[in-house]
Amino acid sequence: MELHDYIESGIIESYLLGLASDAEAELFEHMRSLYPELNTEISAAEYRLQKVMEDGGVTPPAIVWNKIAGRLTPHGGNGYYSRAGRQQTDGPRTYVLQPRNNTITVSIWWRCTVIAMMVIIMALVASTIYFYQQFRNMEERLMRLYPTHTEMSPPDVR
Repeated sequence: MELHDYIESGIIESYLLGLASDAEAELFEHMRSLYPELNTEISAAEYRLQKVMEDGGVTPPAIVWNKIAGRLTPHGGNGYYSRAGRQQTDGPRTYVLQPRNNTITVSIWWRCTVIAMMVIIMALVASTIYFYQQFRNMEERLMRLYPTHTEMSPPDVR
C-alpha cells in the first residue's frame, strides 16, 4: 500500500476522532514512526477538523456567556471550578440534598383534575341509579297492563 493511498483511506480522521480500532491505531502509530511526513498530514487533518467544528458550532448569545463566565471562575489550575466569591475547592464539587419535610405538594391543576373527575363519576353513578329505577318502574307498569300468559285464557279456536 502506498503512503498516499493510506492517507486517502481516512485513517487519519478516524484516528483523530477516536473511531479507529485498536489494531488500526497500532498500525497507524507504526506507520507514523516509519513515515515522518504523516505528522504534517495529521496537523493538516487536525486543522480541517477544527475549522469544521468552528464553522458548524453555535456560539451562545453574549448575555448567556457573560452570566456563565460570571458565575464560574477557574482556580488552582486543577480544572475544577467554583462559584465566584465562594471558597475554592480542592476537588470535584458535591451537593448534599436535604429533604424538606414529609409533605407532598400537588399542583393546583392536578387537584382541579381530580375534583372534576370525581364530579363526573358521581354524576354517572347518580344517572345510572336514576335510569335503573325508571326501568324498574316501567317494567312494573307493563306487568300490570299485560298479565302473564298463565293468567290469560287460552285462545278461542273455532
